Amino acid sequence: MMTALARELDQGVIDVGGASVRWFAAGATSGPLPPVVLIHGTGGSTEGHFSFVFPMLARTQRVISVDLAPPPGNAELTVDDLERQVAAVVDREAPTGPVSVLGYSLGAVVAASYAAHHADRVQNLVLVAGWITTDTQQLLRQDVQQQLRGGDPVAFKKLSLLLAFGVPFLAKRSFDELATVAPPPSGTPEFLARLASLNRRIDIADEVAAIRAVTLVIGCTHDLMVPRHHSLALFGAIEDARYLELSSGHALVFERPAELHLAVRTFLSQPSRHPAGTVIPAEQP
Repeated sequence: MMTALARELDQGVIDVGGASVRWFAAGATSGPLPPVVLIHGTGGSTEGHFSFVFPMLARTQRVISVDLAPPPGNAELTVDDLERQVAAVVDREAPTGPVSVLGYSLGAVVAASYAAHHADRVQNLVLVAGWITTDTQQLLRQDVQQQLRGGDPVAFKKLSLLLAFGVPFLAKRSFDELATVAPPPSGTPEFLARLASLNRRIDIADEVAAIRAVTLVIGCTHDLMVPRHHSLALFGAIEDARYLELSSGHALVFERPAELHLAVRTFLSQPSRHPAGTVIPAEQP
């Protein structure tokens, strides 16, 4: 994974309530910027969702990532379950001092909850294509995907591509090219099913209201999986938030990794450059 940094990666596995949680870290252990913690989305991993952004950020600061894992048993998965995994890795790899946290998709939900419950640790927060409460549009989309997954796998794959990528991006790619852009989902079918169930039950309204970190919310103009109104809701609900919208579908980490890196690096290097309530114009790398 991330071949440019492969020899420099620290990594390990930590047990969190019976879940085997893999973590990765790279970059200087000291410097002017606090470590940044990366939390992937549904069906993702460090390699799957952050193979571009991780090594780029590690050039300027310490980067720690968490590969979320299924807790033992068949109980309903909760945001708290995943948040505990993040907390355990942070406590191990950055036991003192502030951290920045970046979450993507479901990872943004977990990051927001972690920031709310660990206000003393989270200095800066980046929420990419996240949401507060699952709505009817998302439930309908998940229903259709689930029905196709079991009955028509080819149609399911095509629909997943249509939902993940923005229309401008899709218009310039062939089917063969799209097959190489994003890796297949990570995790066992059982874990993916538990994550899908969790996605249907998200409601972190109370947690979002308690966030005090300096926050950047990044929405995606062409997102059909977590439409931009969800990011705008996060922007409005978090006291010290600013908003940036990038021209991408939900799969921002694959469509525009350099632009995402530029936005994150600029924010983390000077979090209060734009005051709370600012809608930041997008810059091109």
